[in-house]
Amino acid sequence: MVELNNIVNAAGLDAEAKTALEQLVEVYAERAAKNRLLEKYYEAKQPTPSIGINNIPDTVDVPARCDWAAKAVTSVSERVRMSGFTFAGDYKDATLDYIERANGLSAGFNRHVASELVHGCMFATVQRIGNAVAVRTHTAETAAAIWDVAAQRIAAGFVIADSRRTKWSQSAPVPVRVNLHLPRRVVVLTQHECGRWAAASNPTPLDRPMMEAFCFRPTGTKPFGQSRITPAVRYYVDEVQRTLRYMAVSGALYATPKDVLMGLTEGQFKQMEGENFSVMATSLFKATRDKDGNVPDYRRIQAASPQPYIDSIATYAKLFSGATGVPLNSLGIVQDNPASAEAIAAQREDICVAAEDCIETNRESMRNVALMAMAVAENKTLDQLTDEQLTVMPDFKNPMRPSLASTADAYVKIAGVLDGFAQTREFLRGQGFTPSEVESIASQLKAGENQRALLAIMGGAKPASTTSETVEG
Repeated sequence: MVELNNIVNAAGLDAEAKTALEQLVEVYAERAAKNRLLEKYYEAKQPTPSIGINNIPDTVDVPARCDWAAKAVTSVSERVRMSGFTFAGDYKDATLDYIERANGLSAGFNRHVASELVHGCMFATVQRIGNAVAVRTHTAETAAAIWDVAAQRIAAGFVIADSRRTKWSQSAPVPVRVNLHLPRRVVVLTQHECGRWAAASNPTPLDRPMMEAFCFRPTGTKPFGQSRITPAVRYYVDEVQRTLRYMAVSGALYATPKDVLMGLTEGQFKQMEGENFSVMATSLFKATRDKDGNVPDYRRIQAASPQPYIDSIATYAKLFSGATGVPLNSLGIVQDNPASAEAIAAQREDICVAAEDCIETNRESMRNVALMAMAVAENKTLDQLTDEQLTVMPDFKNPMRPSLASTADAYVKIAGVLDGFAQTREFLRGQGFTPSEVESIASQLKAGENQRALLAIMGGAKPASTTSETVEG
């Protein structure tokens, strides 16, 4: 856990801010151990817990790792992709466009959505730095918040805004700036010496904290969401790692089968003692009879088959797939009968539903961030934003990820029955054009339309239709 040593006693901290900060520090400390555990599972760095039967010596080190926890997260996060903002009609907001480009809102969200799925939530803050609006995304490992049940939003929260090496901590970075977000103000706490903090309060135009939570499948009792790395997922990962350790040891024993020689003479025994591997690797073993005419008795103890371990892993894979919706083929389990394209799509339905749930909850959160950013940039309250600005909505890609060919074909069919649809940006995006290409094409079409209208006015003829055009040579 990041140490916030003595931060609640910062100089200049008023009573209201201190009370909120004490609660937040307590929440942060309570969640720190769970957040570290979830991060270890995501990175496949957690130790394999013992079940009380330790039949592998401590001297045997088998670094078995299972990355299924990461697969439970990335299978959803890869399908949650934000691609910008849209407004009602053809309205475009220059203020939000600039904030989006300067802060990389879409890229920042896409980069941190995996952390939301690991910890159940992540946070975004809006703040004015100089004349610019800064929007920053924070993970649950560097932020904490308290939920306002009545208002259904964050009541107060803090984020670790800056960490670096200092003269009192030269080996590891420590927090040097923490932003405490409260209604109508942000309290900036800076650590200038070890354990010595100073607080400065900056006013904001909003009557709410300029901090928004992005939560995966929140509930009434869990407003900050739920992790995709559930207790069941952690159990299956532990069992698979334990099975992999057993299989590795069994494989090592299988590579060196046990040979038993009985009835050796004393001279033969002394000659072979200490040369077990040489004897095993020799293709021909020669032995003489003893004084009674007996020959050595040779036997081999067969090693255990790895098949039971393989079957166990396959069983855990099925249980894991049922708990998370991740298809078996994504876990490395090859089926005897390859599934059809329709069957594979059906197997991914649970993943797409989880991605849609993530998008729906995040859509409203990102909309709130956009509204706050525009209000701060123009020094307004949310009520003072224009009607057009209030229609802002984030745009997300389809989590089903249909192929470009099927999407383009569907859009062409729609254009055949919906007049003018072929001239929209949505149609161009459906044909696979990049956002920059879409804007370039749209501006060229608009320029061509204006030119035809001007020529029609000058020539006294009616403007040509812009929906379809035939060029003959």
